[in-house]
Amino acid sequence: MIIADYVNAMESKDYQALSRCFADNCRLFDYCPAVVGQDNFYIYGKRAVDMFYHNKFILGGLSIQDPMIVDERTVNFYASYGGPMVHVIVNIESYDSRTGLIKEMVIRPA
Repeated sequence: MIIADYVNAMESKDYQALSRCFADNCRLFDYCPAVVGQDNFYIYGKRAVDMFYHNKFILGGLSIQDPMIVDERTVNFYASYGGPMVHVIVNIESYDSRTGLIKEMVIRPA
């Protein structure tokens, strides 16, 4: 299940494994940073996911705790964006029908 691969990559801060969850032409929208006074994240393309999360995991202090997979499209957890923890809900909005990889993901405050 791709959602489990996503969670495992996030927990281990493995940006390469994380980017392998996404289709080449993916879109990822994260609306949670605004909760802690940062700009939201809008990421377009698998390569951008790789580079963005490389920087966030290595330099930016992004981490997650207590993930709970709800179904094959939804997980919620607590995330730190380099500061206080935020309760988030992650939804996979669409998959690539050919590869099963994530085409669009939305991350929102819970």
